[in-house]
Amino acid sequence: MNENWHQQIRNKHRDDLIAAGKELFLKHGLLQVKIKDVCTRAELSRVTFYKHFQSMDELLLTIQMQLVVNLTDHVSLSSNKGFNGREQLKSMLHAWISFARNHPDHIRFIQLFDINYEVYDFTPELRKTYDQFNQIGKENHFLLDVLNVGIADKSIKNTTSPLQLAQFIFTVMMGALQKIVTRRSDDLSPPNEKMTEQLVDMLLRYACNED
Repeated sequence: MNENWHQQIRNKHRDDLIAAGKELFLKHGLLQVKIKDVCTRAELSRVTFYKHFQSMDELLLTIQMQLVVNLTDHVSLSSNKGFNGREQLKSMLHAWISFARNHPDHIRFIQLFDINYEVYDFTPELRKTYDQFNQIGKENHFLLDVLNVGIADKSIKNTTSPLQLAQFIFTVMMGALQKIVTRRSDDLSPPNEKMTEQLVDMLLRYACNED
């Protein structure tokens, strides 16, 4: 019981540091936030910070990977496996949009990180960690299963390879959603329903080779 309590406290502290870091990075940019800022926001000491992360760079990378996993897990769980591939993909695209509507800060952070990744001064070890994370994500793409189901049942007819099609859908969805949630006009934040319906329809028509 005592060990479980201590582990729960450690987990809470780590979660608090991640939440504080995400908030501050979004507000001030990736280069302006210091360890003391995160500790102050999380109401934790530097000693506690270093129990979980060796550097701000490691915290930044951890936040990015956690947000990507949260997003892809949420979308994957919405696939409605009783339907054909096209309907499963449609359900996943709508879940993707719902996630962006409910968690626009996740989408903004992923965009901010992606824009700055190539020029950010990560150590070779951290860059290798993230590159491996990305490679595994591409090779085991969360859209692959549903696309293969659709190809097998002939509801998805695009002649592009499933992996290339998955990467195309991911790029288009994230690019569009990032643009929408970072616009400041009231009619586009949260994501405009008519616009997102058109986005889903466009991707389904492309994936299913529909006129």
